[in-house]
Amino acid sequence: MQTQDRGRAPHPATRSPSSRAALPTQCFSVQALADPGTLPRVLEVFAKRGLVPARVHASRASAAKGDLVVDIQLDDTGTEQARLIAQELRRQFCVDAVLVAEKLAPAPA
Repeated sequence: MQTQDRGRAPHPATRSPSSRAALPTQCFSVQALADPGTLPRVLEVFAKRGLVPARVHASRASAAKGDLVVDIQLDDTGTEQARLIAQELRRQFCVDAVLVAEKLAPAPA
């Protein structure tokens, strides 16, 4: 029996362990309008690039402000790719602000 491609994104090229350690984890903090469509729009930015975040956490900042805060961590990602993703996130109409930080992997002992 043959299997059929179901439209899944291609797997990224396999890297050696030494080059994997060279790329940091990018941490995105997105402040956006608390709307039912906001979270799918934010995650779509990653899905369109074939990326699966390592961690995603979303919470309402406060009921009075009506903001949603989405924290996303993307492993093994370079600074330039993170800048482009942040730029695309900022273009979403529901997004107010995007902060990006790098988390370096601990050095091997």
